[in-house]
Amino acid sequence: MSPRISALARWAGRPWPRVVLGSLVAVVLLVLILHKVSLATVGHALTHVSPPLVLLAALLAAGYVAMRALRYRLLLGGGSSPVVLGVTAASWGAGQVLPGPGGDAAFIWLARRELGASVPRGTGAAVVARLFDFASLAVILLVAADLAGARLPRSLRMGAISLALVLLLVIASLFIERVRQPLVRRVEGVRFVGRLAARAETALGELSSWRVGVGLLATTAGARVLAALEYLCLFLALGAHVTFWQVWLALAVRTLLFALPIQGVGGVGTSQVWWGAGLALAGLAIGPALTLGLEIQVMDLLVALPEGFIGWLGLRARRLLGHPSVSRDPAAGPAAPSELVGAGTGTALDH
Repeated sequence: MSPRISALARWAGRPWPRVVLGSLVAVVLLVLILHKVSLATVGHALTHVSPPLVLLAALLAAGYVAMRALRYRLLLGGGSSPVVLGVTAASWGAGQVLPGPGGDAAFIWLARRELGASVPRGTGAAVVARLFDFASLAVILLVAADLAGARLPRSLRMGAISLALVLLLVIASLFIERVRQPLVRRVEGVRFVGRLAARAETALGELSSWRVGVGLLATTAGARVLAALEYLCLFLALGAHVTFWQVWLALAVRTLLFALPIQGVGGVGTSQVWWGAGLALAGLAIGPALTLGLEIQVMDLLVALPEGFIGWLGLRARRLLGHPSVSRDPAAGPAAPSELVGAGTGTALDH
């Protein structure tokens, strides 16, 4: 690799260049979207939503966050349930606004501050959670497409099958010490993440329990179902004529596309395109798909941000009442900003 390409790759791998590049791409995409949609139609839909369905969606979103909190509690090896719930909600809300791995970095930081979890432990929890997310979304993409009557391109179908199989093998390897340790040793040589991987191996070893594995599968499945039901309510609140399987297919496509390294702040621009791609794949015309994508992104923020703020307020109130975090992890301690930046998993697979 030439020195110029290497320098460019290092520059693009830093957080601020990713934010700037993602914002530029988001602006371009938003301009293109606005040429394809009618703002009057979007405004009419947003001002005529069904309040009961929005409230039901908010309750389902709270259930989704609770499932994620249960999963994180398993991955962190315990912790106060209300505090884990607050950390999960606050980081989830942050992930709706921050581009790229911002939500994961927020979780790692809050888990260290509120639960006394070390950066490697928090990073390990975030990485394992994302592996389960990727694998479940790949499976949902295949199943929902068949049940929605959508014809997936052969390349997309084979890619989803390959992704699911590879990730399931990686997840299984985490629970087998003889397989996990050689993998960790290989990752130790990777710049930026090697040191964290070496320190997180102990935490991964504590997950080598089939009881934990079953719990992770159950909470991931529960979160995925609740997320699909939440968005079905939001689509119906907007007056959209879509089925549950179409919503689940579009949601899987949109969430998988969040793994791309370029995302707009708050999902502006990029999220609408991801939704449009998923809805088009589910059978909608591209115009209505982009319009719905813009509407659902606004509704998504209206539901997620208040719940994330409530989680943050709960953590803040706990500190004001004199309940500081308890450092359970001996490796926990002051984390340098560089550690937290390097701890991001590179994805933002919320929902």
